Amino acid sequence: MNENDINEFRSEFEAIKKQAMGDCDDGSCDTPQESFDDYPDYVRAIYAEVMPPIKSGIYFSRWDVKGMAAEVDEHIVMDTRERMFQHFMRFISSPEDMRNVIEQFDKHIDMKCDIYREYSERFPSTKEIFDDKIEKGNRAKLYLQKVYADFFE
Repeated sequence: MNENDINEFRSEFEAIKKQAMGDCDDGSCDTPQESFDDYPDYVRAIYAEVMPPIKSGIYFSRWDVKGMAAEVDEHIVMDTRERMFQHFMRFISSPEDMRNVIEQFDKHIDMKCDIYREYSERFPSTKEIFDDKIEKGNRAKLYLQKVYADFFE
């Protein structure tokens, strides 16, 4: 391939790119990312305190969120964890709905903590690590109860 071919290819590529992007070369036409601005404060609080594994000791995968939503007859599509969480929280329209969501989080946290307990018994050298995760999981459950009391009672 000679220099002329590369320059011709580059100009064709730029023309196709310009045609596809239209007047959006500067990114001004990008779709805005959904933020928590349109959601109640408790959604932001739960996402910040319960969803990060470093804080709750539990990793909620996209499949976990989808499964929890299915348990309350809410069907959400696979997307990023944040968006799936937001779509799951849209389900909440009453204190009873929030209670159902909290029950799903509690059930999931308990399931993971049971696995952590089993691992710490089978592998005693990991007990300290898993005990920390179990403690964080229990604190996350208490935090969910606090959110319910603050926003729904």
